[in-house]
Amino acid sequence: MNILITSIGQKTNLAKYFRRALANEGGGQVLGADSNSSVLGKHFVDKFIRSPDSDSQGYANWLLNVIEAHEIRLVVPTRDGELSTLSSLVEVAWSRSRCRILVPASETLHYCLDKSRFSQWCHENNFKQPNPLSFHTLKEADVPFIIKPRTGSGAKDIKVVHDWDEWCEIQPVSDKKYIVQEYVQHSPEYSIDLFVDWHGEIKSVVPRIRLSVSRGETIHGRVDLDAEIIEQSSRLARTLGLVGHNTIQCFKRDSAVLFTEVNARYGGGFTLGVESGADTPRFIVREVLGKDIHFNRDQLVDQLEMVRIQKDIFTSGTTRRKVYCFDLDGTLCTESCTYEEAKPIQLMIDKVNRLYGQGHEIVIATARGASSGISWRTLIEEQLNAWGVQYHRLVTDKPFADYYIDNKSIDVLEFI
Repeated sequence: MNILITSIGQKTNLAKYFRRALANEGGGQVLGADSNSSVLGKHFVDKFIRSPDSDSQGYANWLLNVIEAHEIRLVVPTRDGELSTLSSLVEVAWSRSRCRILVPASETLHYCLDKSRFSQWCHENNFKQPNPLSFHTLKEADVPFIIKPRTGSGAKDIKVVHDWDEWCEIQPVSDKKYIVQEYVQHSPEYSIDLFVDWHGEIKSVVPRIRLSVSRGETIHGRVDLDAEIIEQSSRLARTLGLVGHNTIQCFKRDSAVLFTEVNARYGGGFTLGVESGADTPRFIVREVLGKDIHFNRDQLVDQLEMVRIQKDIFTSGTTRRKVYCFDLDGTLCTESCTYEEAKPIQLMIDKVNRLYGQGHEIVIATARGASSGISWRTLIEEQLNAWGVQYHRLVTDKPFADYYIDNKSIDVLEFI
């Protein structure tokens, strides 16, 4: 099974978790596409493809051709600006290539992509929200209030007005492009990772407090399995017709849940929900493969915290010869299957072969047969040959090495 992540940008974690899901469910490749060929995400996928802009005339045909050429079974959008285009291609992608596009119907996006429409929808469907205000009737008593673009994501162009004189200086602001609401203070803000399967059944809901935010994304968060937030966000998802992984934003003021927006896609802080127990990338992969989703909500880790930090990764083509010892199962190939059915993890094999080509010594270590006494050497050698792995030795113990690369002890994606 192959997956395409569109507008990959810097969304390295999304690639990481979908690659992990594929490794646990029989293998496959994660491809990334972006109109910018210099994005960081290109280094963290199995294959990168330069795409046209999603609003260009040729984008639809380009995407359908990529789906067919690379046998893509799932397309994962990541940017609001492409959701409408991709929603229009759901039926043709399925009929032509049996490919799922992870996006809701256009009727749902009508409200998700416009904060003004979403505010009106909340009013009509009895969902609470921060008090909507009108540009034409604003008065000093309304301070503080917040001004947001009707469309777009992150914190771009959002303005909090704390002083009436300040507001008088920045006018005029067009009510056709912006909305204005009361500014909610002294109440925790939440992002909710909510997953809905293809049949409309809600599988997981993970509210997380946004303790610290940068550029609209959570960089410090904590899981808080608040019963009222779970109930109200589930009702919202059913009423709105959401599907797949969604990121819902709200405040909790006393006992009231105040909804502000719905992102019908993965948000930047989704990893906290996954690590708390709701592994939605794996849910999606299992669904596409026709497998049941096994998930017990009681297994979610409440109060789990996450801090996102910047991390530097260094590479060099001029280092001295070193010994690299690679574990086999889970590092070079998939491990949640029989040995005979193991599939290569191509991005890691490419890395091994680059190190081999640079003159380093490559050792493959395996524990296959350690308990049973069965020798798997012949099969392993055949597999390594078929996968094109370049190496010097295959061993069943842990030899001396400068580096030991094992998926159980390091982040393999960062090593790649």
